[in-house]
Amino acid sequence: MVTLFTMHLLRAVDHPGKYLEFSIEGPDYYPWQENLFVESPYTIDDGKVVVPDRPGWGVDIHPDWFAGSIQQVTTQADVT
Repeated sequence: MVTLFTMHLLRAVDHPGKYLEFSIEGPDYYPWQENLFVESPYTIDDGKVVVPDRPGWGVDIHPDWFAGSIQQVTTQADVT
């Protein structure tokens, strides 16, 4: 997810540079990522990543992934 967020941030910056570090580790390193997205959010065109310009992150999280995840909510009362 951090890569997606960074892609969108860099798209909004005037002169972001030419490169973005991309994690190539697979499911053995990040098993929690398996089946995270409904479809791959990474589209490559002519050697460059395509960053959507519509609102949102341009990704759909698989509902089954959410169903099996642990969710925590922090409220203002938790941090004061």
